[in-house]
Amino acid sequence: MYLFGLVFLFVFFLIISIIIFILKLIFKKKIFNLLNIAWWIFFISIPFLLTIISFFTSKKEVEKEDIYGEYVIDREKYAGKQADWQYNHYRFKITENNKIIFYITEKENIIKRIEGKVEFTEYSHSPHIKIELDEPEFHILKENPTLYREVWSFYYVFESEKYNNVFFTKGNWRPID
Repeated sequence: MYLFGLVFLFVFFLIISIIIFILKLIFKKKIFNLLNIAWWIFFISIPFLLTIISFFTSKKEVEKEDIYGEYVIDREKYAGKQADWQYNHYRFKITENNKIIFYITEKENIIKRIEGKVEFTEYSHSPHIKIELDEPEFHILKENPTLYREVWSFYYVFESEKYNNVFFTKGNWRPID
């Protein structure tokens, strides 16, 4: 199907080029030569333009090494008091030895640490994490998170009985007003 599209596109550009050439023979104007040259320059530049567009619009390919680090509540997805409260009370980090440490906090003070292991499943474009906790389940960590990729970044969504979706993005915790 892809090859058919390329052949169709080439034939289309060839037909337009022939039409421009015939118009040049009929009207004997040099402008048609320039138009034909511009037409083929446009045709040849299409792959380069598509590559540039793809670079700025395709989603980030997340590698295992990208996942390691600290995560905080993403206050931009659903801004407001609830997001600010969650930001001040939950954060986690994934270490390079495949551990997850989930922090329940009161702003900068850590109230409780929940630790577990992280396994990576690599069945799609980006590795996903599977969490195994060392202690009883916490409502945010009952289900494995879903990884969402954006053009320049990615974020995790955890399902929670209390909050529905909880959004975490990579970053360091900083006090908010």
